[in-house]
Amino acid sequence: MKRNILSSAIKTALGVSVVLGATGQAFAQQAADANDATLVEEVVVTGSRITRSNLEASTPITTVNSENIEFSGMVNSADVLRSLPAAGVSGITGNSSNFATANGGVNTVNLRNLGEDRTLVLVNGRRYVSGVAGTSAVDWNTIPTELIERVEVITGGASAIYGSDALAGVINVILKDDFEGVSITSSHGETVEFGDDKTDRFNLTAGSNFADGKGNAVVSLTYTDQKGILARDRKNTKVDDLALCYFTGETADCDKEQEPYYSSYSENGRFFLPSNDKVNWTVDNGEVVDWDGDKYGFNRQQFRRYSVPTERYLISSNLSYDLSDSLELFVETSFARTETQTEIEPYPFDAQDALNIDGIHIDNPYMPAELRNLAVAAEDEYVSFVRRTTELDQRGSYAERQTFRGLIGLRGEINDWNWDAYFGQGQMQDSQRSTGQINVSNFRNALNAELDVENNLIVCADESARKEGCVPINVFGYGSISPEAAEYVSAVSMRDQSTKQTIGGINISGELLELPSGPLSLAAGLEYRDEYAADLPDALTRSGQNGGNRAPATEGGFDATELYVEMEAPILSGLPGIQELSVGAAYRFSDYDTVGSTDAYTARVSWIINDDLRVRGQYARAMRAPNVNELFGAGGETFRTIKDPCDGVTADATGTVAENCLAVPEIAARVAEVGVFELSQPEIQGTGGFVGVGSEDLEAETSDSYTLGVVFDRDLGIGSLSVSVDWFDIEIENLIDTVARQSSLDFCYQSTTGPNEFCGNIDRDSEGAANQLGELVGVNSKFLNEGTLETEGVDVQVQWGMELGAGQLDLSLNYAHVLEFTETKFGVEEELVGEVGYSENKWIATANYSLDRLMVQWETNFIGDAVPSNSDEFFKFDVGSFVTHDLYASYQFTDSISANLGINNILDEEAPVILSGVPSNITGHDTASDVYNDIGRSAFVGVRMDF
Repeated sequence: MKRNILSSAIKTALGVSVVLGATGQAFAQQAADANDATLVEEVVVTGSRITRSNLEASTPITTVNSENIEFSGMVNSADVLRSLPAAGVSGITGNSSNFATANGGVNTVNLRNLGEDRTLVLVNGRRYVSGVAGTSAVDWNTIPTELIERVEVITGGASAIYGSDALAGVINVILKDDFEGVSITSSHGETVEFGDDKTDRFNLTAGSNFADGKGNAVVSLTYTDQKGILARDRKNTKVDDLALCYFTGETADCDKEQEPYYSSYSENGRFFLPSNDKVNWTVDNGEVVDWDGDKYGFNRQQFRRYSVPTERYLISSNLSYDLSDSLELFVETSFARTETQTEIEPYPFDAQDALNIDGIHIDNPYMPAELRNLAVAAEDEYVSFVRRTTELDQRGSYAERQTFRGLIGLRGEINDWNWDAYFGQGQMQDSQRSTGQINVSNFRNALNAELDVENNLIVCADESARKEGCVPINVFGYGSISPEAAEYVSAVSMRDQSTKQTIGGINISGELLELPSGPLSLAAGLEYRDEYAADLPDALTRSGQNGGNRAPATEGGFDATELYVEMEAPILSGLPGIQELSVGAAYRFSDYDTVGSTDAYTARVSWIINDDLRVRGQYARAMRAPNVNELFGAGGETFRTIKDPCDGVTADATGTVAENCLAVPEIAARVAEVGVFELSQPEIQGTGGFVGVGSEDLEAETSDSYTLGVVFDRDLGIGSLSVSVDWFDIEIENLIDTVARQSSLDFCYQSTTGPNEFCGNIDRDSEGAANQLGELVGVNSKFLNEGTLETEGVDVQVQWGMELGAGQLDLSLNYAHVLEFTETKFGVEEELVGEVGYSENKWIATANYSLDRLMVQWETNFIGDAVPSNSDEFFKFDVGSFVTHDLYASYQFTDSISANLGINNILDEEAPVILSGVPSNITGHDTASDVYNDIGRSAFVGVRMDF
């Protein structure tokens, strides 16, 4: 299948490239010519399907153009979008996903902190295939940065226009078309102080008209290589540490580090007796010595990555051809191959946890005599242990992701009505290979060793295991595991994830009739979408023999058929104080084969007071249907300790909990037999379950969003000023989220109305002996509809442009102030505003000066102060604001050759200190690297040649 995807992409790209003729003017020159044209081109603005003759919209739009992206030096447009004040904390980025081995290196964008699954990403106004299997999150690694004309961002509900997932907003990527010429770009960047995070980029984009100007084709080839950073190469992260407040109990010490704070999973091994785990020993050069954490502890940071290396290959093409004066064929194709490599410390093996045994039997011939004597004296038959298996491969995950998207369509005009029809498919295949894992069954066999007296060899005790190649293992001391034993107990985890999307639609828009104040415009359409996803671990992982916990396969899909209609009409015009007053509305009906029918609608108003002043507002009801993971996810196994509320219940116990417990037949039978439902220690410790289990009973999320704003735009003589201020409020109900395993137990047995939905997550023993009946066999954490999210705030955008000397000065400010971000689950309300990642204030200010062939820009990024936790007083300490400054410059040497360079974080500001153990810390970093850029000062240089 991988060959098929790559083959299809290459054939499509080559097919388009065949029609490329002689090169002409570069795209940049075409854009300049277009600005001089007297005709006003009709466009479709993100947030509406109605064709307009101007760029005025009833919802605020933030636009990032290709120059913004190129100026930043970023090879991935997601890095630019995440800096926008309206963007929240992304769950997956190259700088925060080293431990997210399933999706390491993926790049996503999250608007308003409402989640990637509630942020709809479009390419040319149409849906894009997911890059994270089972979700709707798009991997921006697969979108060709150099082919982007601009990115339009709107926030708030837009499901009536675009369908499911547009609760937080929409990001619409508009790609370049009608391109003529050849453009070659190349750049290199790296950090200034350390010379790491080396990043190289090369792009070739070529386009041409053909067939006497009836057609245009463009092909773009891109290669990027970002080397990443190792934690050991940075002074602040080369050694394991922990916030000092954990030892002093003083909040004031939470930004001070306890260094080193090494892991007790030592490569020498740490040994203790089952009867007393408070006294520990290790083995140093064959000698049993007392455990010393400072001397024998393990420094995990030496093996961790700071940021994930990512290598990308992209092939994209766009083709348009005029079949007649009123009919055009268009084709879009793209193929992306992304390779990422995560790395973390070697496996921390725990015999009790992984093998569910007490440890190594004292008759094991590898056991040092002193340890055996200590066990015998304590009347223990086993010696327990934990050990870092450094003799095995380092843990890490290599992922190769291939994403293909192809779309073909027709568009045209009939009697002044515009229409288009399209069909497209997208596929993502992610093949992951994880090393450094443990084959649990083989490790158990290897630990069970005995002496073959006849041959004077230590062998595996189990004869059948010996026949299958079992090699005994010696875990006593550093380097004690032989290469043969390491190979025998090692496991390589294979995981294949895939996503397939099929989309199709027919749209029409035009003027329905003429009203006294202008035309009544209408847009309508029919759309179809089919989504499929699969997550298929290898057989060893599914069985729980790879590292100890089971990871079952997930597979499923859904389809939806949708109808929408949108209308806009001017109500009044040409009156004092009312230059134009227009209203608009939209409605969408969706029919899913999973959640059934849903609807979304919106109403908006635009009041142009005069040439300078305008008021706009919108209400939108949006929806999000549950994704494949939420519907069909098998989850991942866990054995975290939970407390059974029924423990200790007797026949005469009273109260709601006791009554509900005794209503369970198995518990009642056990109480009747032995007098009390009292759990043994193994029963308390051994309850497993699965986290993230899907539910086909889910309903769609809904949101109500409101925006109200004012826009001022005037030429003041000494420059032009544009100011927009918009208030927003978004409330999501019927929130889809998981319920904790302990919460399921508590909510089930605290119910005053009998069994509820939480009781379905609980499985008890119904077939064991009388004194085992009712034992918890498993408690799952399932997805369900529960709770709300609400955020409120104000966005401000200011632009000022004026002539300065012989050049042009442009100033801009993009500012977001969050008034509220409240999450309510199971009746408990939590205010997140002011926490790390939810700062009240965030802004970007730029000053751009252009003079003839030179352009210089200064950019300042501000993230306001915060605290790690609002709800936990211990962690309610101030994390200061974070301000960084970037300097960019470009110079046009000739009409066809230009160069640009830049320095990000030119003052080398260090990210706020948020140490390990403090909420919002990202493992391997000493800050919240998903919020604050902790790469340090970096520089880049690039060159562009246009022909």
